[in-house]
Amino acid sequence: MKMDADMMLNEKLKKIDDVITKKKMIMDGHPVIPFTPAEKMIAYECVYTLCTRKRRDSCSLVYEKYTNCLSERIQERVLPVLMDKHGTELLTEITRLWLEYKEFASFLSKTFADLDYFYIRRKRHPSLADFMRYYFCNLVCDELFSKLQEAMMRLIIQEREGGQIDRNLLKKVLDFFLGAGGNGTTDYYEKLEQIMLAEAAAYYSQLSLEWWFWGDSFSNYLRKVDRCLNQEEARAEFYLSQTTKTKLLDVMKYVLLERNAKKWAQKQNAEGMEAEDQELLSKYASLKLE
Repeated sequence: MKMDADMMLNEKLKKIDDVITKKKMIMDGHPVIPFTPAEKMIAYECVYTLCTRKRRDSCSLVYEKYTNCLSERIQERVLPVLMDKHGTELLTEITRLWLEYKEFASFLSKTFADLDYFYIRRKRHPSLADFMRYYFCNLVCDELFSKLQEAMMRLIIQEREGGQIDRNLLKKVLDFFLGAGGNGTTDYYEKLEQIMLAEAAAYYSQLSLEWWFWGDSFSNYLRKVDRCLNQEEARAEFYLSQTTKTKLLDVMKYVLLERNAKKWAQKQNAEGMEAEDQELLSKYASLKLE
């Protein structure tokens, strides 16, 4: 009796394997006949049968197969491509591979959907969707975050200094970090945001010192600040979230104006303000420059 049960278990797992293998072959560009509805239904029925069996380890074996499929896909198709990449090539490849991985994970989530109801809720494991993000973050982002953030910051600084960059690529990578986050994963977007804000603070602190060194009048300094804020806002509008954009502009206002408010107030009082700059001053009145 036990032998029959084991044979049935292995047979069902083999059928699930066959469907997943075919999906991989299709995604990898092999000449394979597309799925028929009946083929997909075979996998769904096998998962349902194993999840509803009285044998206690059936569900755990199906869950293990789901997690192993995600891990194997990353180890076989994602990391080997990314490990030797740098700069914009790395950013381009990770966004492409993330989309491919999501397609594969979506297929698995539909195939193994009954796990959520029959096993995951009862065991209080992460949902299939959360686990998909967790594996990618754990195996890919943990390994490559340093290289990714360096490549992204290089693009941001390059554009800030007048260079031409692929803004669409930058937005895709930032959207990737937002989408890859989830329950149980490191918030890489938040880490990246902190790096961006710290870099902006350092950059504009240095710029402020240079302007002060060259003895800018208060009116001229305020015009430069306004121009920088407008340019940074236009760039941030394209690829940053609204929350991050607001934080970035607040950092700039603090570094360029609020931090040295007394110094600029003294300079303003000593020099006076040109008539056309009064309107500009009123724009930043809430920053308490006086």
